Amino acid sequence: MSGVRVEFFLDDEAGTWGFRVPALHIIGGGDRTRQDAEQHCMEAISFALEGDPDEYDPAAEAITLEVSVVPAA
Repeated sequence: MSGVRVEFFLDDEAGTWGFRVPALHIIGGGDRTRQDAEQHCMEAISFALEGDPDEYDPAAEAITLEVSVVPAA
């Protein structure tokens, strides 16, 4: 199992929470609570990992990996 680093930050000016996922080049923000930012972060990671079937090579040999996006214990 591998982990992905997620960084949360409070935007003092706006009074909202944001997040960064450096390994996936994802940045999000504008959430009222850190809990909301955590949920949106997990959704953003899941979306990024889904990929776009239009970009798949139909001639390639492929497998699908099961990936679960949940907070580490």
